[in-house]
Amino acid sequence: MRPVSEAPSSTPALLRGERPPAHEPFRFSLKDVPERERPAIYRDFIGRWVCGLDVEPLPDGHFDADVAVRKLPGVQVMTGKVYGSRNRRTGELLADSVHDFTLMVNLGGPYLVSTHDREIVLDDGEATLVSLAQHFSMTHQPPGGMMAIRIPRARLASLVAHADDCCVRRVSRDNPALELLLSYLPLATSGQTAAGGELQHLVAGHVHDLVALAVGATRDATEAAREGGVRAARLNAIKQDIAGKLGEADLSVATLAGRHHCTPRFVQRLFETEGTTFTNYVLTQRLSRAHRILVDPRRAGEKIAAVAYDCGFGDLSYFNRVFRRHYGVAPSDMRAQVLQDMPEGLT
Repeated sequence: MRPVSEAPSSTPALLRGERPPAHEPFRFSLKDVPERERPAIYRDFIGRWVCGLDVEPLPDGHFDADVAVRKLPGVQVMTGKVYGSRNRRTGELLADSVHDFTLMVNLGGPYLVSTHDREIVLDDGEATLVSLAQHFSMTHQPPGGMMAIRIPRARLASLVAHADDCCVRRVSRDNPALELLLSYLPLATSGQTAAGGELQHLVAGHVHDLVALAVGATRDATEAAREGGVRAARLNAIKQDIAGKLGEADLSVATLAGRHHCTPRFVQRLFETEGTTFTNYVLTQRLSRAHRILVDPRRAGEKIAAVAYDCGFGDLSYFNRVFRRHYGVAPSDMRAQVLQDMPEGLT
C-alpha cells in the first residue's frame, strides 16, 4: 500500500476530536503531540472513530502512533505504526455493538496478541484474526508496523464456518491468500477504485474473499473466491510483474507463470476474462510506455531506437509499424511534434 506519509493529513482536526472524513482516506499522527497527552488523544481517536479500545501506555516504552485509514464499502484498512502501548478490548467496551472482525497483519516488530485463553507473538509478515465481540489485547514493540483490515461480522461469518474459533491463530507470512491480499490492497484502496461505487463494491468483495481464505474459508466460499478475489488478486500481481519487466524483450507467459506458480494457460485465461490476451496486453503496455517517453520533453534527446529497446521491442521496424497502427502516427513524427511545441530555447 501507499506509505502513511502519502495519505492526506487531517491530523489537526482529529486531534481536536472532530469526525474524520466519511469516505476519503485520512491520516492520524501523534508526532507533534506531547508525550503525556498521547494516550488520551489516541484513546479518543481509536475509541470514537475506529473501534473501542482501552489504551494503556507501557511503563518503560515510548508511545507513538502514525496511521492512515482508507475505506471501501464493508472494508476499513488502517496501516502505519502503533507501539509503546497495550490496547485492550474488554469489559463495557464490548457493549458498543461494534462486533466486526479484523485481520491484524504485523509489518514490523514483535506483536503480542492475546485473549483470556490464548496468546501468540506475531513475527514480521504474520497475521491473526481478532473479533471485536471478544476480549483481547495487543502490544506492539518498535518499529510497530501494522495493518488492520476490518470487515463486517456477518460478511466473514458467511464465508468462514465458526469464524470466532479462527481468532488469535497464526496466519503464516507465506500463506498464499495473505500474500495475494497484501499485493491486492494497494489497488483496492487506490484513488481509481475510490472513484467508482460499483467498482468499490466489487473490490471490497475480493478483499472479503481473500481474508476468508487466509483464515479458513468454507469449501463453497473457497470455490467462489477462485472466481472472485483470488482471480482478481492474481491478475493484479501478474500485471505488476509485467510492469516491472516491460523492458525485457524475452518476457513471456511461460516465464510469468513460473514466477507465479501457475500454468501458462491459467495466465492466459486471466487476461481472457478482461477481453484481451497476454500478448496484446503486454504490447499495449509497451506502446503506452513508449508514448510517455516520446511526449516527455525531458527525454527529447533520446533516439527512437533507444526508446524502442527500453520498452522491450527488439526490432525497430516492428516497433515503428505497431506504434503507427496504434496511435495513427509514426514515433518520429510524434517526437517531432513535441520538439516543435517546446518553448524556444529548450530544444
